[in-house]
Amino acid sequence: MKRVIALCAAAVLCLSLLSACGPKPVEEKKVDLAAFAQTLKEQHEFADFVERLDVSDEFGTTMLKSSYPALEGMDLEQMEIYLSMVSFNTGEFALVQAKSTEDAAKVKEAFEARIAAMTEEGMQYPETVELWSKSAKVAANGTYVMLICHADADAIVSEFEALFK
Repeated sequence: MKRVIALCAAAVLCLSLLSACGPKPVEEKKVDLAAFAQTLKEQHEFADFVERLDVSDEFGTTMLKSSYPALEGMDLEQMEIYLSMVSFNTGEFALVQAKSTEDAAKVKEAFEARIAAMTEEGMQYPETVELWSKSAKVAANGTYVMLICHADADAIVSEFEALFK
């Protein structure tokens, strides 16, 4: 009986040593989304009425509910959303860092829902539907997710991806 217990203990010890040889989790690179948002505003032309959403006030909370309802109440690391403050939407962008990859997947779904809503409804403006149909993209890297609706969307997605290299 002592031999069986000794063999089991040895097996457990060997397995625990092998598990230490596994790959180490890769630490995600930290990105300042507010700084990246400023860079986007400076390097790409956005209409003057595309403004940062301030969710600390009632107007910002209302705009978040109507534009990105799934984000309301989510506990996020960072959130930078720039919306068109007029009904004729000429583009916007949203940058979010979630606390987990599961939450990042939910943010991505929310961004894809935003694109679907803008291309289906388009707020009665054919130009809005066309812009959102052709120039809206969602990009993700780990817990970071971006929605961009802009004529330079491909270049902006490349700039977003370069943040993590």
